[in-house]
Amino acid sequence: MNSKHKILYLSMVAFMAVLYGCAKVEKGFISDYMYYSPNPLIATQGNVTTSKPLELDGSSGPVTVKLLAVRNSATGKDAPEFLKQYMIQQFNAQITVADSTIALVNKKIELKPSIPLTVGEIGGRIALSQATANIATGDYVIDVQVSNAKGTRTLLNACRIKLTPKVHYAISTSPFYTTSDVGAETGFSASNFLPITVTHDAAGPNKIIFKFLDKNGAIFNAAAGEVVTRGDRGNMSQMNPYFPVVKTTSGLEWGFIQLPNGFPIKDGNNGTGNYYRIPGQFTIENRNANPVFFDFKVFSAGTFTVTVQIPAITRKP
Repeated sequence: MNSKHKILYLSMVAFMAVLYGCAKVEKGFISDYMYYSPNPLIATQGNVTTSKPLELDGSSGPVTVKLLAVRNSATGKDAPEFLKQYMIQQFNAQITVADSTIALVNKKIELKPSIPLTVGEIGGRIALSQATANIATGDYVIDVQVSNAKGTRTLLNACRIKLTPKVHYAISTSPFYTTSDVGAETGFSASNFLPITVTHDAAGPNKIIFKFLDKNGAIFNAAAGEVVTRGDRGNMSQMNPYFPVVKTTSGLEWGFIQLPNGFPIKDGNNGTGNYYRIPGQFTIENRNANPVFFDFKVFSAGTFTVTVQIPAITRKP
């Protein structure tokens, strides 16, 4: 290459470098394929449910997300009820051991306005509140608008929301029972599965009832001492200091307070464990029966009857 051509070549390289250096640098990236996961988002009426943030598919953060619409998937019509305010029970302070009366607990509960569905402006997290108790079950879908430094995208049908019926109570799926020697803490049998059923009468008073049956369905008489607690082990009375236990011919009964996150909220000596005993003098087998179950909690008003049937024993007539 002669000197003339060499000078021309170097001049062109320098010009291109200056031109490239002056070119506007593109800011960020925004994808056409952002999404929510999981989709559908499954929520229960009256419970708090929160999604993960919007998956950005490589889009530059941060992103700003705006809820555009909520629709009923079955009809395609708008569902404005998700965006209305409803009054719901909320705690205004933590319940402590010092709150030993109904009056003290009620001081920490108040009615506050709440919207059933919101979408976080930063990140796009979907939040469903306790106000969803006012929304009909079914399938819904939302549209959102997503923006960042690069631009804006509209995500139609961004996430499906499946709203399932309210759960009125919860109880552990692994209750058990043992048998043991009369009048002593000896001779315990191996643990066996304990059949339990729970019924809910929404029209009844706020009451929890425990019934204990033998293998034939005969009811043990709590008023006559046929159902007792087990020393200092956990039981419902420890978890419910607000109402005294009432012993009847058909079981044990307590009133309860309807609370924002369900009742009871206090633990007993064994956490959420309910430990009871049918003394052996009331069974034909002359053995104590020791039913145990955990995590019983109610989330609605009404009467809840917990029926515990112990397969290994027979009540003395």
